[in-house]
Amino acid sequence: MNRKRWLALLLFMAVALLVVGLGRLIQSQETGHPWREATLYGRGEKVVLLEVVGSIPMGKDLEDLLSKIRQAREDQDIRAAVLFVDSPGGSVTETEAIHRALKDLTREKPLVAAFGTVAASGGYYVATAAREIFTPATAVTGSIGVIATLPQVQGLLAKLGVQVEVLKEGRLKDMGSGLRPLTPEERTLIQGYMREAYELFVARVAEGRHLPKDKVRQLADGRIYSGTQAIALGLADREGYLEDAAKRAAELAGLEEFRLVRYEKPKDLLEGLLGEGFPLGLSSETEQLVSLLGQNRFRLEYRYLGGGLW
Repeated sequence: MNRKRWLALLLFMAVALLVVGLGRLIQSQETGHPWREATLYGRGEKVVLLEVVGSIPMGKDLEDLLSKIRQAREDQDIRAAVLFVDSPGGSVTETEAIHRALKDLTREKPLVAAFGTVAASGGYYVATAAREIFTPATAVTGSIGVIATLPQVQGLLAKLGVQVEVLKEGRLKDMGSGLRPLTPEERTLIQGYMREAYELFVARVAEGRHLPKDKVRQLADGRIYSGTQAIALGLADREGYLEDAAKRAAELAGLEEFRLVRYEKPKDLLEGLLGEGFPLGLSSETEQLVSLLGQNRFRLEYRYLGGGLW
């Protein structure tokens, strides 16, 4: 390729970047919101779909979900919201953060939850922020309780010939490190921490489902329930799927017809030109591996292990 063609190509790319960039800037200034809307179906006033799929999000994924919830609450053109949950739960702190954001939303606009295949433990926890809950008859839900896993790695390290020396100030500083078994005192301390998280879960269910705490405690032994059982026990309202929940949210907002929308992140300049698959960062497989390695530490979780450890 000669010099003139190179210059023409570079000029074309510069102009394209400028046009795309101005388009994004204008769109952002017009809406004042970070997320753009994509219509899923319907027409009329808008009901927004919010989703918790997979483990309770953490880090940047959590920030994105909270941002979507905030936009749904602040955008006056959004009349109601439907929360789709297909999750076995996750970390205690992140679960509570999502629940609080959803409660702020439901104080201002109707929010109806819909279960997928699994909406257990933390997945069920976040759904209790909704005014009503729809569930398939065969969904797996419940699992009200707290769990913590603490891998013991000292045996593996010994087989590998690796010795770890721990220096500490504070008698319990290495508690839960996995480099040694817990002492009875440490186990008691952790159980006390878990009891606080458990009581918070019970309180959230009692508040959201309008049930006495004593009744919730009877149900909160960690067992799972089918969707049909959950309805009979007062943990859900009626049998149905996402479309049913969206329709009910619209009804609560007084809408005769509605348009279901989902939030999507506007593409940046390079994504707009080169597509989402352009390899500017880690591969998805590498990201998943890094995520799994980062999760191998002690923490309390509202998680149904039958729905997947990660």
